[in-house]
Amino acid sequence: MGRSFAACLGCIAMLTQIIAGFVVGMDTETILVRSVVAMVVAAFPGWIIGHMADAVVRESIEAQYRRQIEQLKAPTGGESSTA
Repeated sequence: MGRSFAACLGCIAMLTQIIAGFVVGMDTETILVRSVVAMVVAAFPGWIIGHMADAVVRESIEAQYRRQIEQLKAPTGGESSTA
C-alpha cells in the first residue's frame, strides 16, 4: 500500500506543478524540473502514510480474525457433556 500511496501523491504533486507552471507562464524546462522535484518530495510522505495505513488495516483484520477464532473455540452453553 505504501508504493500506491507514494505513486498517487507523487503524480498529484507533479500534475499540480505542471498546471501551475503553465498558468504562470514558466518555460518548459523549469516546469519539468519543479514537477519532478515535487513528485519526489510528495512521494516520500505518501510512502510513509501508505505503510502506516497498511499496518492499521493488517492489525484490524488480525484482531477481527482472532475474535472470530475465539468465538468458535468458546463452548456453547446449552449442551451437556455428561449424557
